[in-house]
Amino acid sequence: MEPNELSRREFLRLAIISSAMLMGTGSILEGEQQTPHAQLRELAPGAVRPDGWLRGMLEKQAVQLGSKLPQVSWPFTGAYWAGEEKDESIKPGQSWFPWEQRGYWVDGAARLALVLEDEALMEQVWTTINYTLTHPDTDGYLGPQLFKDPKGDNHRWPQAVFFRSLTACADTSSPLKRASGKDIANAMRKHYLNDQASYGTPERNITNIESILWCYARTGDPRLLALAENSWAAFMKVAGDELHGDLSPLRVYAATPIDAHGVTYAETIKLPAVLCLYTGKEEYLKFAEAAERRIFDHHMLIDGIPSTSEFYATVTSLDMHETCDIADHTWSWGYQLMATGDAVWADRIERACFNAAPGAIKKDWKALQYMSCPNQFLATLNSDHHLKGLGGFKMAYQPNPGKRVACCGGNVHRIFPNYTTRMWMQTADGGLAAVLYGPSTVRANVGAGNEPVEIEQTTSYPFDDKIHFTLRVSRAVNFPLSLRIPAWCQNPKLTVTGVPTSAQPTTKGFLVVRRTFNPGDTLTLTLPMQTALTRWPQGGVGLEHGPLVYSLAIKANWKAVVEEKYTTADFPSWEATPMSDWNYGLALDPTQPTRGIDFKRRPDDASENLGPWENPPTTLTVRARRIENWQLQINPDNPAQKFTPPLPELGVSKLSQEVEELTLVPYGSTELRVTIFPTVKT
Repeated sequence: MEPNELSRREFLRLAIISSAMLMGTGSILEGEQQTPHAQLRELAPGAVRPDGWLRGMLEKQAVQLGSKLPQVSWPFTGAYWAGEEKDESIKPGQSWFPWEQRGYWVDGAARLALVLEDEALMEQVWTTINYTLTHPDTDGYLGPQLFKDPKGDNHRWPQAVFFRSLTACADTSSPLKRASGKDIANAMRKHYLNDQASYGTPERNITNIESILWCYARTGDPRLLALAENSWAAFMKVAGDELHGDLSPLRVYAATPIDAHGVTYAETIKLPAVLCLYTGKEEYLKFAEAAERRIFDHHMLIDGIPSTSEFYATVTSLDMHETCDIADHTWSWGYQLMATGDAVWADRIERACFNAAPGAIKKDWKALQYMSCPNQFLATLNSDHHLKGLGGFKMAYQPNPGKRVACCGGNVHRIFPNYTTRMWMQTADGGLAAVLYGPSTVRANVGAGNEPVEIEQTTSYPFDDKIHFTLRVSRAVNFPLSLRIPAWCQNPKLTVTGVPTSAQPTTKGFLVVRRTFNPGDTLTLTLPMQTALTRWPQGGVGLEHGPLVYSLAIKANWKAVVEEKYTTADFPSWEATPMSDWNYGLALDPTQPTRGIDFKRRPDDASENLGPWENPPTTLTVRARRIENWQLQINPDNPAQKFTPPLPELGVSKLSQEVEELTLVPYGSTELRVTIFPTVKT
């Protein structure tokens, strides 16, 4: 068969795809009606199908905690959002806790089911979603009666969390669609327009703007837009308070450090960007960008997520973040990406999802950390080293690492389904943009004629620098195809049907290919990666190669602990203590610090059953010397309790005379690790 010639089977398959996409709720054409002022627009959940290592990881998530959490740990074992109204263990003023936490899991598991087309998982999640939709109060209120009457706690924050699952199920183009998007939107409209609660206060109630505006776009009811804008105006009168996010305009535009809770801030600062998507008002976007700048000026850790434990903090080797912040900051940055069209936001999402996220999750997807850290030499039920939780249990790997405060156990399930859904977006001129890379296939409609197209992305990225795109169309289609060029890449290369192309990235970081694409056309994007060194407080350094951060993996001794109500024998809490040396300083050339660092990538092994995070295909080899008196910190009142120490004072350190070679692996391939190293003489 000639390269541009379709077989009959392929032609019929594409014809079926075309019909399905024209009928689906996630078409490009519908997206144009939803966010008229967006530079980039989301596709429907299910429009992007994960392949390769990404599918393998998502399938592992679905088989393990993605589906099993409701059988393992409270509150996920409860019937919250499906009939359960109260629990006697909940303290006054905390009525929203279990509904928030189970809502996180429902949203993440629903999106996981949609991207995998996992019928069993969707059926499991839909039971809860359907109950909520079919049991409104007489005035349309959706949710538990326990906190319908607004009385001062975060009484509408759980809806902001749970309703995201409704929007995913309404928008999806997947065969797993269970209900009409119109019916879901109308149910939410009735809820919001008849609700007596204030959405400007208290605290996180304001986050409902996200769903209010989604509902506005799909119903056209101007009262919803007015509710969103009026709520934001009311919120700005109290926004300077730390509980509301430390968001006074004075401090935001002065770019001060942030004195606020990480999740509260991340969930709130996306809202003006969302408002801009629907209104086009630049003042909203200006505020959102200024609020984000504070994060990157003062609080970013090497793994791509800010220091948030649980308030924003400093960036030493011992600073850490909550796993919820990985889900919530990357979700927030996705709205910035859509509002600005600037690839820098995709760079930030990628960095967090390829480093911080897998670095906080046990590789079998049976446990995770509540708090994770670039340097963690042990992770036990009493080894938390951040001052506000000193000696706590939240660094151990557990199915529900917060126990009663179970947010991370649910929220972790949103990270990679959201990454997958947002890998491809529609451009404002009717094209497609590959904004996040990884093995995947997208189905969408493009061009002036709203033509269906399927593009397969074949790659081992981020473990390889080559990304191949194959276009499957039933006939020639003219549309612009945008490919993100990460800021760390200096010399990208692109071939189109084997011919080198000299196109340069735009000022916003995308390389745009404008042409008529024919059936079977291929593109190969090469993103050469370099090793880079970054500097951190107290003389620390870190190493990166392309989008990946590299760490010394510490061999762990794992001890299982079963805690009634929160774990089972199959899903225990795991304590990890070090079994290999970790106390090294890097012996770098001070004039050329990356000289002598050797990057290696082993050939692909098709028979390898382990994923790349379990069996990393890339390494960095670096010279180092042991610092013999750099040891775990010991609690003098309880010598059995130990903590990860800060970087050593090299002036009083005892160095080994032997120079050794260390093999570093991607941060996401580790559980115990050294990522921020001291430097020593060569």
